[in-house]
Amino acid sequence: MVTQLAPITFQYSHTIGRQEVRSGNGFFNPVAITRDPQNRLYVLSRGTETPAFFPCKRVTVFTADEEFIEDYGQKIPPEEADASAPNGSFMWPSSVALDSQGNTYVSDEWLNRISVYKPGQGWADMWGTVGSADGEIDRPSGLAFDKDDNLYLVDSRNHRVQVFTGDGQFRFNWGEKGSGEGQFNMPWGIEIDAKGDVYVADWRNDRIQKFAPDGRFLMQFGSTGAGEGQFNRPTGVAVDQDGDIYVTDYKNDRLQVFNADGEYITHLTGEATLSSWGRERVLIDPITVKGRMAAQGLEEREKVFQGPIAVEVDDEGRIYVVEVPRHRVQIFRKQSSIYQGGLL
Repeated sequence: MVTQLAPITFQYSHTIGRQEVRSGNGFFNPVAITRDPQNRLYVLSRGTETPAFFPCKRVTVFTADEEFIEDYGQKIPPEEADASAPNGSFMWPSSVALDSQGNTYVSDEWLNRISVYKPGQGWADMWGTVGSADGEIDRPSGLAFDKDDNLYLVDSRNHRVQVFTGDGQFRFNWGEKGSGEGQFNMPWGIEIDAKGDVYVADWRNDRIQKFAPDGRFLMQFGSTGAGEGQFNRPTGVAVDQDGDIYVTDYKNDRLQVFNADGEYITHLTGEATLSSWGRERVLIDPITVKGRMAAQGLEEREKVFQGPIAVEVDDEGRIYVVEVPRHRVQIFRKQSSIYQGGLL
């Protein structure tokens, strides 16, 4: 008898998002995503430096069913972006993470600080000192908490990962600039799997590296290029309950999927439809409706990923892919593997 495992497949579900400069149900150049135990999603928008769009919202909280819940934080103009920047404000926000108490942590690579928000209370704390010594940071990007509420922080321009307590007390770090095992070149995204192992999107080295919780190197995969399993500036990484690994291949405009050993499985290029939030904006304007109808091939062009930068997975087999310039999240469902038995 022979048993075969059908390839993993993914079914497109729906899209959430639209460009929304200020408060409300949309995003403005989103760059990061996380979720809480209730599967509420938190998307961090980076915004723009154009003065006409200040202040614009930053963290948007919503459900996978497109229910808007709240948003908080705001963008500040460059002339205000220094050590005296107002509490709870951002200039170049880069990542968002939640601790076990539901507190929101946001990294800012311009201000070189971490801002903390408490549920229902707003801004609560911030910490961070620019530099290259232990515990100092320079262009912080990816954030992820382990089960003990240790915060793993990608210290991008210092080419390392640092670990802190939630209140910013330094614990340990690893990494240096280079292309060898355990070295980095401008790393960006980070993920911690169910076992506590750490995955880092090593941006300029076009690879993913995996480490034990203490920073011990375990494996790596990826190389520069556009072929299967190759990357052109990987940014986000997520790991599902089966151990499969998802990577946003930013400049190749795709999401790649790998097994637990880092072997290529498949990739997605996008299947977006107009979200309900988008329809609220588009269908209210007859001129916009007429323009969309006249634009030949628009729906096909809108489907594909453009600048996919972050990915999240949940326990129900849903995969959430964030696209920067299209201000949206595409959602897919992982299809269960099918075993087929037969007699030789």
